Amino acid sequence: MTVKEFYDAIGSDYNAALSRLMDDAFITKLLGKFKADHNYADLVAAMDAGDGKAAFVAAHTLKGLALNMGLDSLGNVASELTEALRGDAPDVEKGKTLLPAVVTEYKKVDDALKQLLP
Repeated sequence: MTVKEFYDAIGSDYNAALSRLMDDAFITKLLGKFKADHNYADLVAAMDAGDGKAAFVAAHTLKGLALNMGLDSLGNVASELTEALRGDAPDVEKGKTLLPAVVTEYKKVDDALKQLLP
């Protein structure tokens, strides 16, 4: 799988990512680091524990990583979750309704990464 095919597979804009991240080699390097990142696992664990503040930190970081790398669908659903968890009284119940979309988009990215970075 090429980097362009990766972005096509996840429904994101390869050209936008390329314009921001310069070349396929750099994108591939960053995607390798994304694959090793712990924030998705931290988010799921925090939501399972009902810890809205820890879930907010993980969701916010995941959102930033995703959007900076052009993983638009994942970044957008992580952004919605981040907003539900923002503030002194995170809405964990609303977060639980939004989490499945994050899981779905993360799985889509992870599946494509397995093809791009065997």
